[in-house]
Amino acid sequence: MREIISWLAEVEAKASQFYAQASAAFAEDQDFSAFLSNLSAEEAEHQALLLEGAGLMARQPMPEACFSFDESLRQTIEDPFVRAHALLKKDELTKEAMVEVIARAEFSEWNEIFLYVVDTLKGHDRTFQKAVAEIEKHRKDIETFISSFPWGEGILAKIGWLQPVWKRRILVVEDDPAIANLIKSLVMAEAEVVLAEDGEEGLARIREGFFDVVVSDIEMPKLNGVELYKQAVEVDPDLKGRFVFFSGSQKAEDRKFIKSAKLRILPKPSPLSVIRRVINEVAVRKMDS
Repeated sequence: MREIISWLAEVEAKASQFYAQASAAFAEDQDFSAFLSNLSAEEAEHQALLLEGAGLMARQPMPEACFSFDESLRQTIEDPFVRAHALLKKDELTKEAMVEVIARAEFSEWNEIFLYVVDTLKGHDRTFQKAVAEIEKHRKDIETFISSFPWGEGILAKIGWLQPVWKRRILVVEDDPAIANLIKSLVMAEAEVVLAEDGEEGLARIREGFFDVVVSDIEMPKLNGVELYKQAVEVDPDLKGRFVFFSGSQKAEDRKFIKSAKLRILPKPSPLSVIRRVINEVAVRKMDS
């Protein structure tokens, strides 16, 4: 977790600096320049919050991250800024290109990771609790501003942010709210996501309605993931093959059952790209079957 917070604070600092430079470059357009200046200030606030979180971690133990940090994740988030900075230096950064940079950066895993980190820390300080609400407003304001341009919705559609007409339904059964919200954020653009805090609540949600995919932890209070699966397929036999287990459990009995049932299991931690890909693969496989 320390490595993730350190890297994320670095990204926030670079983003703040870049948005400030871009604000100056577009100074003749007062509204656009002010929007970029506001983004710069917000990213600086995010950096300060992360540094505060790093200080908090130094004073007390924190849980391990549920996902792994790799070079592909770094590139996905940092590359839009690298390319835009190169255009800015050559005085070739157009307003439309700048807006696409904002969209690709702000609606990537960047803010999902920020939310996950803050969600993990928010039980320790009210400052972090407030930040969760603020980041959602931050992203909504960006979406509204981008949509105000004639070509704005085209950019949002290109990056896959606009909601499709039809949405699959995904149930996430996870007793750790930070992990549950991270998984939700990864797939919410393509799906309606329902959260359940434990196996019993998950089973109740399954009795209430249809789900394309169920993402479940294994070791949970009241009803573990394997027992949830066994009872869920009695309620809806179509759920066979539509579970994805995301767990750090090493219990041989659980893993033997999951293997025999030919179900997908992801270890904690796993790369964010892999988590999203596996969930989508299970959903698509069901649609094609």
